Parts: sequence; C-alpha cells; structure tokens
Amino acid sequence: MRIFYTTLLLFSISLSSFGQRDNTYLPSKRNFRIKYISYDSKDRRQYSEVWQLVGKSKLDGLIQYNIESEITTRKQNTFYQYFRMVSNDSTFFVGSERYMDPIKLDSYQKMVIKISSDSVAIPIQPTVGQILPESGCEASILRGTGSVLMSMNVLLINRKVDAIENIRTPAGNFNCFKISSDKITYGGISKNKTKIFEWYAINVGLVRMEEYHPNGKLISYKILESLAEDFLLP
Repeated sequence: MRIFYTTLLLFSISLSSFGQRDNTYLPSKRNFRIKYISYDSKDRRQYSEVWQLVGKSKLDGLIQYNIESEITTRKQNTFYQYFRMVSNDSTFFVGSERYMDPIKLDSYQKMVIKISSDSVAIPIQPTVGQILPESGCEASILRGTGSVLMSMNVLLINRKVDAIENIRTPAGNFNCFKISSDKITYGGISKNKTKIFEWYAINVGLVRMEEYHPNGKLISYKILESLAEDFLLP
C-alpha cells in the first residue's frame, strides 16, 4: 500500500468543516462516497475507484473539497490518493493529475512521485459549443538523491462542451454536459494523442468517461457505479 499526495497550484484554502448542498460537480452535502469502475475496450474490469469526502472548507467565495480515493486493481491490490477540488459560483476546478493513469503511477510505488498540476476548469452553467481552457500536469519520478529519474506529462487541449445528453449507469439516469478534449501524454521519447469524452451532472460530478485512439477505436471507459450521500460516519 502506498500513499502519495498531489497539489493544485491554483488555490490554497484553510480548512473548516461545514455541511450544505452546493451547486457544483460533487454530491456536496455533509458527506458522500462515490464509486467508479474502469473497463478496457473489451469490457474487462481494470480497477475500481472510491472517492470519499474527508474535508470541506470555504474562504472568500471559494469552496474546497478534500477527497480520499481508494483504488483497487484487477489483482486486488489497493492504494490511496489524496487530492482537492475547488469551486466558486461559476466554475468547478479539477486537478489535471486526475487524467494520469493511476495504475501506471502506482508501478513506481517504491519511489517518490512529485506532481505539479494546473486546474481543469468546468463551468457550472456551460453552453453547447463553449470552448474551455487548456490544462496540463507533470509527474516527476525521483531517485533517492532527489534527482529526477523520469517525467510523465499530460496536456488537455481543444476542450469543448459538445452536447447535453442523458446518461444511464448502475447509479441511475443523469442529465449531463458532454465535454470533449484532446489528451496528449508524453514521457521520455514516447508521445501519444487520444480523444476523451466526459459527461458531468450537476450535484453529482463525473458520470462517464471514454478514451479513444485517433482512429476512433475505444481504449477504455469509466462509469459511475454507485453514489451514497449523508450516511452516518463511524
């Protein structure tokens, strides 16, 4: 088991707990637990990811959500990530490190990983055809001396709101905004470009994600499996 930490460069907010529903892309009441399942192109389960709200704070009109993510691989190995999401009245911000392959990152579990990321902006009231800002992230794998062994980078470009669609998952039916992006991943001498589509629902968050090769062939997809809110904490 390994724990590593990610940092959003956009905001830093002091912590103070409170509970209410916000008009944002999380089921943000007092507490929640979201489960996602990721599949390959042949519908084989790759890993599950459970997000749980572990802290929430508000300062100067910004709301910060501290999330614990428990990832379980196909081989039943489990590891954890901790990250933040931030929103204001008009925009929700997700760290671009969320677009890195968590299984690939965990393959370096015996090394130190330093992640620097921009924030991916998702408008609270998007319009179809709206162009969205680009974003990027870099993960540096460090040697014991602190020097960089290798780096992995992700760029999200050509982001756009494509449509409003109804999406069905095991968690229910959701009215979603569909967002497309070109994803460029590179490290060392390798460089790959893929197309991703995401569906977001207000007061739920990510409902579905699909990733495709440039030729249109499906690579993988992730779906919202279950959602629980306002349960009693132990």
